[in-house]
Amino acid sequence: MQTTGGPNLIAIGSDPLRLQWLKHHVVTRWAEALVLTADVSPPDGARALIDSQDPDAVFLQIDFGAESSANSALRQISAWLTVHPDLYCIVLAENGDELTAVRALKYGARDYLPLLRLTRELLFEGIETAVARRRPAPAAAALVPEADAGAAVEVPGYTIVRRIATSNFSSVFLAKSERLRRNVVLKTMTRGNTPRERDDAERFAREYEIITSISHRAIAEIHDFGTLPEHLFLSMEYFPCGDLRARLRNPLSPAEALYYLRAIAEALRVIHVFGVLHRDLKPANVMLREDNSPVLIDFGLARRSVDENTVTSNGQVVGSPYYISPEQSMGHDVDVRTDLYSLGVMFYEMLTGQRPYTGKSAMEIMSHHTHAPVPRLPEEIAAHQTIVDRLLAKSPHDRYANTDELLADVAPVTTPADVPVSEV
Repeated sequence: MQTTGGPNLIAIGSDPLRLQWLKHHVVTRWAEALVLTADVSPPDGARALIDSQDPDAVFLQIDFGAESSANSALRQISAWLTVHPDLYCIVLAENGDELTAVRALKYGARDYLPLLRLTRELLFEGIETAVARRRPAPAAAALVPEADAGAAVEVPGYTIVRRIATSNFSSVFLAKSERLRRNVVLKTMTRGNTPRERDDAERFAREYEIITSISHRAIAEIHDFGTLPEHLFLSMEYFPCGDLRARLRNPLSPAEALYYLRAIAEALRVIHVFGVLHRDLKPANVMLREDNSPVLIDFGLARRSVDENTVTSNGQVVGSPYYISPEQSMGHDVDVRTDLYSLGVMFYEMLTGQRPYTGKSAMEIMSHHTHAPVPRLPEEIAAHQTIVDRLLAKSPHDRYANTDELLADVAPVTTPADVPVSEV
C-alpha cells in the first residue's frame, strides 16, 4: 500500500492508451502519486491488485455499447464491494447515457465520468473527492500542490478549491460559491496605485461591464463582481468540459472544424451586434458546454506577459501573437475583421493541428502575420482553402466584412450533440 502523500489509484480497462493518458495527467499533477494499470480481464487479476493496494479509487473503463461486457464489468464492481465495502469505484464510460449512469451507480460505482467529456479538471475533481472521503482531512489536504497552497486570496462567500491559472494581470481559481452552492470561476487581481495597475483594474472592470451587458448562451455568465481592500474579484460561470485549446490536443475531423468555425462565428456575431470587439480570440478563450457548444470568455482582459503581449513604437499591442491580426500587431485601429482574422487562425489550426505562423519570438510571429503568405492546406482538405484565404487576408479589406458574410459561406454542419468532444 502506498504511504506517500499522493493519491493511490488503480486504472482498469481494455484500452492501454486511455489508461496511460490518465496515469500521465495524475502523476503530472501529483509527483508522488501511485497509479497502477491493469487489463479488464482476467477479473481475478484486478481483484488481487485491489486486495494488495487498498487504493483511494479504482477507475474502471466500461463500454456500454457492448451489453454483455458492460454487465460483466458492473458485476465486477458488486463483487469488489463484497470484500471492500468502502471501495471508491469511478466508471469511465464509453457509449453511455443517463440510463447507464444510473445503472453504474446502482451497482455501487461512486462516480461516473463519460470518456468523451472527460477533462483533466473533471479527472482531478473525482480523485480529490475520492481521497477526501477515504483519508483524514490533513492527508487529503496534502493533495493540493505546493504551488497552489496558500496562494489563494480570501473572498467572502467563496471557498477556493484550486488555482486554475495565473498571469501578470490576474489569478483564476476554481471556487465554491456559498450563495449558488456550486462551483464557479473566481478571478482576482491585486489593486494598486501605479498607472499600470490602474489600467489593469480598468480592464478588469471592463470585462464585467461587457459581459453583463450581453445576455446570451454564447457568452459566459457573470455571477458577482466586487472590491476588497487589496483585490478586485469577478465570479463567473464554470465550464467543467474545459476549453477549445484542450480539445485541440486531439485531432479534429474537417466536419468538427467546420462546426466550431460556424459556432464561434455565431458567438462573435452576438458580441459584434453589441458593438464589442473581442481582440483576444484564441482557443483558450473559447469554453465548451456539455453539449459541445462554444462560449466566449475574457472580454477586455489584456494580459501583460511576454508570450501574449508586446509593445511596438505604434502603441501597446494586446492579444496572443499566435492569433493576432496584422493591423492589431502594428497597433493600428481594429474592427470586427480583426476577430475574424483570429478565427481564421483557429480554423487553420483546427483543420491541420498546426498554427499557420510560428517563430522564436513574439515579434517574429507577428511579422509573419503581417508579411508571410497564407499557408496552403493539405490536398485532402484543400476545399476549405478559399475560406482560409479570406479569413487570413493581410488587408482587412480583403477579408469577410462581417460574420454574416462568413456564415453565408459555411453551411450548418451538424448539431452540438452530433459532434463528439474527445477526452482532453
